[in-house]
Amino acid sequence: MPDKLSWKVLAGVALFMVLALSACGQGATPATPTVPPAAERIPVLAVSELAVGPNRLPFGVLQSGTPVNDPELSLGLRFFYLDGPEPTRMQSETTATYHGEGLPFGLYVGYTTFDRPGAWGVEISVPQASGVATLTSLRLDVLKDPAAPAVGARAVPSRNLTARDVPDLSRLTSDATPDPDFYQLTVAEAMAAGKPFVVTFSTPGYCQTAVCAPNMQVLKRLKPTFQDRVNFIHIEVYPYPFGESFQAQRYVPQMAEWGLRTEPWTFLIDANGIIQARYEGGVTFAELAPALEQLAAGQPVTFPET
Repeated sequence: MPDKLSWKVLAGVALFMVLALSACGQGATPATPTVPPAAERIPVLAVSELAVGPNRLPFGVLQSGTPVNDPELSLGLRFFYLDGPEPTRMQSETTATYHGEGLPFGLYVGYTTFDRPGAWGVEISVPQASGVATLTSLRLDVLKDPAAPAVGARAVPSRNLTARDVPDLSRLTSDATPDPDFYQLTVAEAMAAGKPFVVTFSTPGYCQTAVCAPNMQVLKRLKPTFQDRVNFIHIEVYPYPFGESFQAQRYVPQMAEWGLRTEPWTFLIDANGIIQARYEGGVTFAELAPALEQLAAGQPVTFPET
């Protein structure tokens, strides 16, 4: 792992503009700007923050200015702790695999655990069309105390609006086809119920990341299987009227309560009110279904094997 991490800033900015994967992008710091060969596949970490403990790392991949959506592609990930006495010694490795089903672009997701805050590095092996893999290195700023609640933290007992407050769901959510079951409980009520639950913060009608509506479709598809064991809550990111709030970038108070600076976010919370998993950005049925099965069974939510 080189001491000075190189990163293709121009390609990264292009991918963020094309995909709008992350509104803040605080989890990774680019270094030396270089312009890559036009046909090179360039990975970009699509997450706004990383924290001590288990982390989900979603990547987008750009090739010739276009998002790659290849289910056969996977990225090799090797992690290094740069603030320690041996910054070139690998701490762990894993693979980011395809999780783009139903999303408007390919998403490649890996999982790792950071045991210390500070500067980490990830070396990303990206298979190229030529058959030769290239290595891209990226510095990661791992926080001790993230803005959004971390895995293992207690959920925030928010008193979000429900259908009791706003019976007209078109004024409660920008979802064009809302499921009333997602608007029956506040987070505080769900925590008091002593039953696992999912809470998702998203804006299907005004999503800057293009994945809010697909995420809602995933959750609606999962609900019939798990609704007897798991409650489901959707909190709209913008207050009504949604369009005006979107233009003014005015958010519902629950966004600040949870420390959220991007959308969407989805949290899996156990019967004791403890966050078992958190997902920033796009999610798929294949990724969430096993996690919800563990949550419903009262088990810790663990990373898939990659």
